[in-house]
Amino acid sequence: MAKYINPFVDFGFKYIFGREESKPFLMDFLNSLLANEPGFKPIVDIEYLDKEQSRFGKEIRGVVYDIHCRTSNGKRFIVEMQNQSQPYFFDRLVYYSTKGIVEQGKRGQNWKYEYLPVYCVSFMNFVHADYPERFRIDVGLCDLSTKKLFSDKLRYIFIQTPLFDKKTPGECVTNFDKWMYNIINMPTMDIMAFVDEKLFDDFEKMAEYAAMCPVDRMAYDANEKAYRDLMGQLEYATMEGEERGRTEGRAKGIAEGRAKGIAEGRTEATHEMILKMHEQGISLDTIAVVTGLQVSDVRTIISVEK
Repeated sequence: MAKYINPFVDFGFKYIFGREESKPFLMDFLNSLLANEPGFKPIVDIEYLDKEQSRFGKEIRGVVYDIHCRTSNGKRFIVEMQNQSQPYFFDRLVYYSTKGIVEQGKRGQNWKYEYLPVYCVSFMNFVHADYPERFRIDVGLCDLSTKKLFSDKLRYIFIQTPLFDKKTPGECVTNFDKWMYNIINMPTMDIMAFVDEKLFDDFEKMAEYAAMCPVDRMAYDANEKAYRDLMGQLEYATMEGEERGRTEGRAKGIAEGRAKGIAEGRTEATHEMILKMHEQGISLDTIAVVTGLQVSDVRTIISVEK
């Protein structure tokens, strides 16, 4: 049994960053993430929004907010952990970030389109094919010719965790480095790094598996088992897909064949995992959170595969 909660497990991520007790940690992480932003003012307080949705996940036309909060200095943040790539990944992020704007609208002619900027921060536990070497991808609305900021109302930050290059605590220079080092290595750590600093010492105590109450521990254990099963299925599917890709690649081109084989293998593995989870009595909402699919898609897969 690992000593610390695994932040790559859906329930674990929300437990360490999405509760009232987690405010100091989420604020410090966001401040370190945006420390070099021109004109950025440090966050001094946050308010979690849609608390039931943030804690357990709730489908809204295919949108799952892991963490949704509003800061004291006038910004909204949507923070999520994504464990596997999926078709139209970036389009999905754009879609549900704009819902964070639309829901701020007010009825009546007196509303002058005043709304808070929405920042979407996505931890990606995979490397996107279009950005094979970028650890951090920063996206905003700007003029294509001059690169001048067009609007500050939408902002996207994608963090590809497999590309984090700090292998030891001593290599971590910034506070952001320290956060990323701990988040990425928590599943295998015996002792968390940087606990000589009070904030990380407090974080270490909160993130211990043994510190969870029995109810949260049961929910986390069930979610972690589903996560491990899914990751195992995806690993097997990737190896199978690579082999299939090599075979097809002789006739169609290695890169194209490999990509197709991996995609098909991952799809088959995901479908199999969905059926197994359904047979174990796991709810459709939970299956959707673990697999990153819409509840309607999960329901369709179950009905078709049966």
